[in-house]
Amino acid sequence: MNQVKNMNQNVNGRIHPKLFLLYLSFGSMLMLFSAFCSALIVRKGDIRQAWIELPLPSAFLYSTFIIIISSITIHLAYKYIETKQKFIMWSCFTLILSFVFVGLQLKGWKDLQSMHIFLNGNPSGSFIYVISWIHGLHYLGGILAFLLIILNFRRSTIGVEQKMTFNILMQYWHFIGLVWVSLYLFFKFIIYK
Repeated sequence: MNQVKNMNQNVNGRIHPKLFLLYLSFGSMLMLFSAFCSALIVRKGDIRQAWIELPLPSAFLYSTFIIIISSITIHLAYKYIETKQKFIMWSCFTLILSFVFVGLQLKGWKDLQSMHIFLNGNPSGSFIYVISWIHGLHYLGGILAFLLIILNFRRSTIGVEQKMTFNILMQYWHFIGLVWVSLYLFFKFIIYK
């Protein structure tokens, strides 16, 4: 834990510039998703538009569990970053879980379509598509970065810079997971059935 704390600071004892940029991006993502959630609440309260109460597909619940587990496995990959075999094993588990998450999101969208809820239909369904799609783009960006980092690690030895890069990815992964869990709880307990 102390190693992660030291890694988050540069030689002057200040936050590392790359982490500072990451945290700035977290702020912008929080503002984006907060704006969508605020718009959803306002739209639901608009009496001129009929709001359709709909059940959330169970695939979204399962994907929530998967994203939590993948957050644990990426943390374990970071813990064993200097033990190549364990690092690769936990990284592979994380990647597999990330593809399962994406598959479950796609299944959730198909389930919505089977309930005759479409992107261009009632706003109650449109918001689910848009918000989960934007989250999915952020998640796919994380998967792409993960794949690139793993390929780069295969060609080089693990040093301070590689640890910092993976630490940044891990923090991003945790953040995106937390965003999805928050969105799911918002959908489930505040907006929909």
